[in-house]
Amino acid sequence: VTAALEASKNASVIIRVNVTHAEGIGNVCADTPTGDSTKTIVVGAHSDGVLDGSGINDNGSGTIGTLVLALALGRLLGTSSSSSSSSYSPYPYRVRFCWWGAEELGLLGSIYHVEKAALSGNLQDYLVYFNYDMLASANFNFGILDSFVVPPGTPSEALPGTTRITALFQQWFDEEKLLWTRSGIGGGSDFVPFLVQGIAAGGVNTGANGIKTSIERDDYTKVLGIGNAGLANVAYDSCYHQQCDRITNVNPFAYEKVVQAAAYAIEYMGQLNDLEQWLYPQGRVKNTNQQQRQFPIYNDPDLF
Repeated sequence: VTAALEASKNASVIIRVNVTHAEGIGNVCADTPTGDSTKTIVVGAHSDGVLDGSGINDNGSGTIGTLVLALALGRLLGTSSSSSSSSYSPYPYRVRFCWWGAEELGLLGSIYHVEKAALSGNLQDYLVYFNYDMLASANFNFGILDSFVVPPGTPSEALPGTTRITALFQQWFDEEKLLWTRSGIGGGSDFVPFLVQGIAAGGVNTGANGIKTSIERDDYTKVLGIGNAGLANVAYDSCYHQQCDRITNVNPFAYEKVVQAAAYAIEYMGQLNDLEQWLYPQGRVKNTNQQQRQFPIYNDPDLF
């Protein structure tokens, strides 16, 4: 106090204030009661949306699509309340369905989940991750996540399985006589933290703000007929991140086909005798809990 009154002896105080905004990130996960918990198939979709959008296609479509997959598998396994018995043979693997929070803020929910699993040593329990983001774009294309572009730092061990997942989806669409395109898996949605930690990943989407070309429209017309192939020189989802992303922004045909493809992939892998060997013929990344990894996040124009 004395120093403050005497100019020649003034004292100064430096105050540093650190402000942290802690907001809850709501992830929800549900597991099948059957299957080996150390050999888990993970299926995920983000449940949040952007403030400027209504969130029906992005990502209500992925949220509900994942829920439909979980309920269908539950009924097959006899675990749903609507089915008291089932003759369906359980998978040797556990299936975990997750709905991630705060994807639009930078994949916060899925990154938190993966980091927590890595620190606890449980990340090795995860064999594969399927991501479902934007499944019902009005002016759709069928985009299969493809390892031709992966996040920087993705271990090479994750690539053979990711490539096989891509081929599995390609096979399904070919058998259904439906066109498909390659969709980069380099960044922008919740597959990123899994891939960067060495976990094979895949999935399908129907496009965001990318533009459907006249060639695409013509090719889809040959398969689906006039009037069913969408519009040329228009975005796959012209309501991407906008208020018009409402129920009228959903393409039921595309939505049904993508969810069917997703169900096929789960069933195929669930019935394999040795899924780990199928996904990782060169072996897996070891000691992921001890590795410091960065998760590259950027806006891929074909997604989210």
